[in-house]
Amino acid sequence: MARQGVVSLDALRERIRALEGVQVRTQRAQTGVAEVDELVGGLPSPGIVEICGALGSGRTRLALELARTALSRGEAVAWVDFERQLYAPGVAALGVPLHRMLVLRPPADRAMWGAEQLIRSGCFPWVIAADPPPLRRAGQRWQRASENGRCTVVVLRQRPHRDLPCSVRLAVAEDRLLVVRDSNHRTGQGGALPDWPSGTNPWL
Repeated sequence: MARQGVVSLDALRERIRALEGVQVRTQRAQTGVAEVDELVGGLPSPGIVEICGALGSGRTRLALELARTALSRGEAVAWVDFERQLYAPGVAALGVPLHRMLVLRPPADRAMWGAEQLIRSGCFPWVIAADPPPLRRAGQRWQRASENGRCTVVVLRQRPHRDLPCSVRLAVAEDRLLVVRDSNHRTGQGGALPDWPSGTNPWL
């Protein structure tokens, strides 16, 4: 009887492991954007990153620099434009090859589902979600989807979403980056935003 109990327990453990799937190991991958790599040692892959900042703070410019660098290395990038605010001429002026980046503008009632499918697909190492609605339970689903799809998800928001299971949270203000949250214990450190490409700074 004792032996049968051991066999049953082992079988149950195997079944649990099969249901949970293979555990995915997250590592920090260099982005090629020096300011980010020096500040937090790269971004989690797979995993979720949140970049917070007011409109005009530079958060979108930082995300576009991450996209530009990834595309230059031959990595696929998807941009989910929830608020339909991505301005194509401005993107091109920053040197981002827009024709090589998938831009998704889903209807409101399918937006969260569409983003999750991109993250889970395994086709895009980078998915940038710009100003999504309140995530609620979707944050946990996105986390699991990023592991399944081996994807780094960059979420742009004006204010932090405390329920978002992100490994790194950056705040952007006045051309400065601040580490608000970091699983590698670099919280509180700060640095500069990447410089504008030559001739593209609208404030000069």
